[in-house]
Amino acid sequence: MKYGIIQPTYALTNNSGVMVQCKMWAEGLRKLGHEVLLINFWDKNEWKSFDAIIVVSFSLGLRILIKDLFKNNANLVMAPIIDPSIPAWRYKFYCKWWGNQKYLGLTSRFHDLWLSKDWFKLWLVRSEEERHYTNYCLERSQKIIKKVPLHFRIPPIEEMPLKENFCFHASRLASTNKNVPRLIEAAKKYGFNLKLAGYLHGVLEKNWLETLIGDAENIEYVGEVSEKELWNLYKHAKVFALPSLQEGVGMVALEAAAYGCEIVLTNYGAPKEYYGGRAILVNPMNVDEIGEAIMTAMNRGYAQPELMYYMNENYSEKACCQLLDKYIQEAISLK
Repeated sequence: MKYGIIQPTYALTNNSGVMVQCKMWAEGLRKLGHEVLLINFWDKNEWKSFDAIIVVSFSLGLRILIKDLFKNNANLVMAPIIDPSIPAWRYKFYCKWWGNQKYLGLTSRFHDLWLSKDWFKLWLVRSEEERHYTNYCLERSQKIIKKVPLHFRIPPIEEMPLKENFCFHASRLASTNKNVPRLIEAAKKYGFNLKLAGYLHGVLEKNWLETLIGDAENIEYVGEVSEKELWNLYKHAKVFALPSLQEGVGMVALEAAAYGCEIVLTNYGAPKEYYGGRAILVNPMNVDEIGEAIMTAMNRGYAQPELMYYMNENYSEKACCQLLDKYIQEAISLK
């Protein structure tokens, strides 16, 4: 099979969550013996040569892109990447009504998704929450919605690594949804060692983080780390914290769990679906809940090494990409 993957949104770095998911799927499908192209619109693309084209995420102008793509290849698959921070009824309003393209020429990225929805044969979601939003907000039948969990992208390990007493967090640190200020406040209040990794955009964000950390000696910003440095931090951290205000899946927490970290996780949204009760859930608005959960995981443990084995069994690259391949082939075989 020959697959094409399109990422229609912009990104300032090549390690944004959506970009990483595209690359993970491409690599996983290649290992199953398929040809996969990460589509670059600067190149000449033979659209009819693809057995299926997977569109990952959505953006303004999608209705035009998909309408024209459909003329050249009808085997279109959508992975919308819905990370909702609003109720489903409001999300549906944005999709269905937040724009009047036909009569007034008004639209939005949500409305463009709505206007292009009928051209997709298959919808790929990462969680039951995302399934609900796709089914209800976009009025897509459950028959064409398939759940493909995100897999971790790191080499699996079989034995628990030697752990050190620190909590680790990696993300786009200045993004509001990552809730870094409350995590730092919890570290200051409860005294646990905290290491932060991630890209900061320019001097303003660097100054923002330095101000938050202040003179706290138990908090360290380790910078934007390489892949191997990230793996090493996963291996050594006793706890990984992801108390996000909004999160689709939280791939970094999956990877940390696969490398033996205890997981302290937001109780908002879809991420908790992945752990089967093996993560400590917290209200991300409550600094004390975050701090107490991290201290509990640090001092008494919670679900390791069982969680590591659970991750390896359920979220490996091979298992998830075989599912992805199966659903796509089933969808495009239907006339």
